[in-house]
This record gives sequence, structure tokens and C-alpha cells, in this order.
Amino acid sequence: MIGREMNAVELCGLVLCGITFAWVMTLGLTGLSKGNVRRGFDGMMQRMATKGRNLAWYEKTQQWLTRNGARYHVGEKFGPLAYQVSRILLGAAGFMAFSVMAPSYGIVAGVAFFCLPGGLIHYVNAKDNLKMLPDLKHTYHSLEIQTRAGVFVTDALAELYGSVRERRLKQALLELSGDLVMHSDLGAALEGFQKKFDNRYVDSLCMIIVQAMESGQSVELLNDLSEQIKDMEASVLSQKKEALDRSVTFYQLGILVAIMGVILYACVTQMFAAALHF
Repeated sequence: MIGREMNAVELCGLVLCGITFAWVMTLGLTGLSKGNVRRGFDGMMQRMATKGRNLAWYEKTQQWLTRNGARYHVGEKFGPLAYQVSRILLGAAGFMAFSVMAPSYGIVAGVAFFCLPGGLIHYVNAKDNLKMLPDLKHTYHSLEIQTRAGVFVTDALAELYGSVRERRLKQALLELSGDLVMHSDLGAALEGFQKKFDNRYVDSLCMIIVQAMESGQSVELLNDLSEQIKDMEASVLSQKKEALDRSVTFYQLGILVAIMGVILYACVTQMFAAALHF
């Protein structure tokens, strides 16, 4: 790089090398003296996470990750710090990879890769919400039947996890049951359960149970919401049918274009062959 100015790729590479060097030196000071790099890395991440908990963005990001199921699918160790580090590393990798073609491509790729983890989390959460619809409808019906039979709401909630198939919802209901047994605080248990999902039907369920404890009108409300979920399932099935119809149409058009291409190629080949004979 002597005798010419550094471009954006080289400058970014130097910055990343500097960050990597600083990170390795920190690991060496905290972990290599004890003969354990992993311990030094974990200790540094733990200290950074401890400091981050005092910041507003940390708590907000942690709640967002929990509500969208990231910590369930990836693991409890996937906290706000790991989420932000993964975004930064992916963004830097995308910028470095595509800046070879053009700096503008690098910027676009960097932004896209930076936003990729959040987009994947949103997508997985949306898929989970669709999978939970049948179990949520069954939950509403089960609570409605048991409430009509005179079973107390707390007892009915404590037994729901056994009849749920979707694993994320089953795990949350199991934890809800444990909280009810250990602490006997319905409000706190429902609040913890609600924070594990970004789903309007789960929010409605928690609100209905709280209202039922105050007014005793849970049966009618549960029945109304079960009908709403039935309509939602019908809408989802309709969307799947439309997507399937579009796919079939697309495949048919693809086959037609391929056939037309073969026919056109054969015609052009025959025309050139006839021209050569003349």
C-alpha cells in the first residue's frame, strides 16, 4: 500500500485486524495466564454483559429476543450482546466480501447482512405463531370446558401443557405450571408467560384470565376468541391454497417457456442449416 492511498476495503481490513488484535490481547491477559482461553473469553463476555444490563437498550433487546423466541431456538446464552456481535460481524463480512466488486455493493451487502439476524428471528417467530394456532384453539376450548365444569382457572392452567404439541408453547406452559405451583401468584406467572411470546392470541388469553379472576366472565370471552382463531385458521389455509395455486401457475409457465425455447432453438437451427445448403 506504499505509494498509493488505501481504499475502503483495505481500511476496513486494518480496522478489523486492530479489533481482533485487541480482543486477542484481552483474552491473553484474562485467560492465558490461567492456561484457559475459553475461560478468559467467557469471563470477558460475562463482564460486558453485566455492564450492559444497566443500559436501556440491553433490557429492551433482551425482552425482544425472548418474545420472538430467539433465546428458545438458539439458547439461553444468546443474549443482547451475542445478538449485537453477530450482527456486526455479519455486516462486516458482507461489506468485505462484496466491496471487492464495488464499494456500493459492499455497503448494500453490509446493511443486508447486518439486518439478517433480526429478519431471521422475525421469520421464525411468524412460523411459530402459525404452528401454535391449533394448540391455542385447543387451549381456549379446554379452558372453556373446565371453567364451565367448575374447575378453578389456576388448576386448569397447571394441566394444559400435557395436551399441547408445539414445543415452544408446551415449554412455556410447563414453566407457567411450575410458577403456579411454586409461588401461587397467578398475575406474576401470567406476566412471565406472556413475555415469552409476540402473539396477540397469547396476549388475549392472559388478559381474559386476569379479567376472569375479577369478573367471572371467562367462558363467553374464551368462546369468542376460539371463534376468532377458527377464522384465522381458515384465512391461513386460504393463503396456503393461493400460494400453492401461484406455484402451480409458475411451474406451468416455466414448462411452457422451456418448450417454446426448445422449439425456437430447433427452428433457428433448421434455418441456419438450410441457409448453409444454399
